[in-house]
Parts: sequence; structure tokens; C-alpha cells
Amino acid sequence: MSFRPNNKGTLLMTANSSSQNIALPNGGGSLLRIENAGANIAYVELSADANMPAAVPTANVGGGFPVFANQPALTVRLKATDTRIACISAGSSSVYFTRGDTI
Repeated sequence: MSFRPNNKGTLLMTANSSSQNIALPNGGGSLLRIENAGANIAYVELSADANMPAAVPTANVGGGFPVFANQPALTVRLKATDTRIACISAGSSSVYFTRGDTI
């Protein structure tokens, strides 16, 4: 699948041990490309809830989906109701979120 980013559609979030929640990047689009430029795995949740935290999964409790450090970007299809991103990491990681569409 080829990805076409939206103009000014990228946000940077510094993920750390405290869950952070931000609005999706501007510009619309049905896809979200996620790239972790840090050294630690980041865990991401997508929803419409501005208070929803992301969690690091454990053996007994589910958490966000992993975005591995220094790997090719992960592209996910957004649901129509997704308006927020929550992210957490065991260490510090720079995570880029870009909205776009397929070509």
C-alpha cells in the first residue's frame, strides 16, 4: 500500500512513562502512519476519548499496540470515530504521527 501524507499532517509526541493524549493531526485521511524514532518501544491507543490513557501491556492486563523503535513506519487504518492518540513508553521515545491516504 502506498501512503500519501497530508500537508502539515505530522505531529511529534515525546512518549515517556506517563501516558499522554493528543488530538490526531490535521488534514483528514483514513490512514495514520506511526514512526518511533526513539530507542524504546512505544504503545499507542486510538479513540475519541480525550482522557483515555495508553498502557504498557503485561501478562495479565492488555495495553496499547506496540510501535517498535527504529523500525519501518507502521500504518494503521483509522476508524471514523478516532480523534485522539494516547501514547506511553517505558523510556523516552520520539514518536511521529502522520495522517494521509492511499495512492
